Amino acid sequence: MKKNILGMSIVSVLIAGQSTALKAVEEVDSWYVSPMLSFIKADSDRQSDDDIGLMLGIGKQVNDNWNLEVNAVIDNLEFETLSGEYKQRGLMLDGLYFFDRRTVMQTYAIIGAGVMSTDTGVNDITNPMINIGVGIMQEVSDSGMKFRADIRYRMDMDDESISTEDEFNDFMFNVGLSIPFGGKQQSNRIESSSMKQVAAVVEFNDIDADGVMDARDNCSNTPKGVSVDSNGCELATTSKDSSQTKLVAIEKDSDNDGVVDSLDECKSTEAGVIVDLKGCKLSKSFVLKGVSFLTSSDQLTEESKKILNDVAIVLNKNKELEIELAGYTDNRGNPKFNDELSKLRAESVKSYLVSKGVTAQQMHAKGYGDDNPVDNNETVEGRSNNRRVEIHLLN
Repeated sequence: MKKNILGMSIVSVLIAGQSTALKAVEEVDSWYVSPMLSFIKADSDRQSDDDIGLMLGIGKQVNDNWNLEVNAVIDNLEFETLSGEYKQRGLMLDGLYFFDRRTVMQTYAIIGAGVMSTDTGVNDITNPMINIGVGIMQEVSDSGMKFRADIRYRMDMDDESISTEDEFNDFMFNVGLSIPFGGKQQSNRIESSSMKQVAAVVEFNDIDADGVMDARDNCSNTPKGVSVDSNGCELATTSKDSSQTKLVAIEKDSDNDGVVDSLDECKSTEAGVIVDLKGCKLSKSFVLKGVSFLTSSDQLTEESKKILNDVAIVLNKNKELEIELAGYTDNRGNPKFNDELSKLRAESVKSYLVSKGVTAQQMHAKGYGDDNPVDNNETVEGRSNNRRVEIHLLN
């Protein structure tokens, strides 16, 4: 079989048709290794059987659309009629063009070149090799690991194994993983500072109005008017004299903010002010660091949903609160797309909160793109900190 013009044309059309795709904003902060299992559909002119091979690649995202990979390929194709096989070992440099990294399932085109060493038992030769193809990737874990699959047309310019042929045209079907390593991954853990910020929102509620915030209330359904201890439970009584009942002393709350004096670091807050765990006025703006998204997507991670469940409880119990959900990116990529992605992520948070019963009118989603950075965009850690969602209290 000579050059497979049809196969090359199909892939070329796919590449050309997607050339105007929007650029993605997120960068990958680490290299990745990609082990893959291959099925080789051999060129009929090889007079060999189809077989299984292996591919192992090391790659890195280099800009908004392109990844570069170095791939080693190994396969053995047995002769159909004679004893023996093609023992093939290749090394490729491939470029992967991603049409749109924002989608959950990302599609890409492949183009690459390298060398193939072929040992038939009679000849041991090394020839140029090229491959083109298309594939898909989808993130399958919060650590950034992705499932991937692709189909490639491979031209092996072997003109010696069979005297009447000057090249072989095989197809490869590959399935495997992309596993990040060697860099800082986006963390979905709630850092201690973020934990405090989330707690500050959640813990000013007192559902049974007993003066103990729900987060510290071990008895959150005590009857109205019952005296409680610092844990929110009904005060104990003495039993020495059944005719007299002596209550345990109640802890004092001088400013009536729901935080007892022994825990209150701001004992003179104004009436009606929303306070944090320490009894101090709640900040008007804070970052939800535990809220994150799948790479280059507005899809929330599962850990993020757990955090937003707590926020939903607060908003549902405090209908008078009005907030802005502000999305931000780092400064990498197209500014116009950064603005769009930041807005989509803020809208995604709002949609999730609405699904948990929060009134949509309480929330305003806005994207700020790469404005108002909180860290240095020249470092990996700084860019990670700048990709965030903030809550702004509006009243």
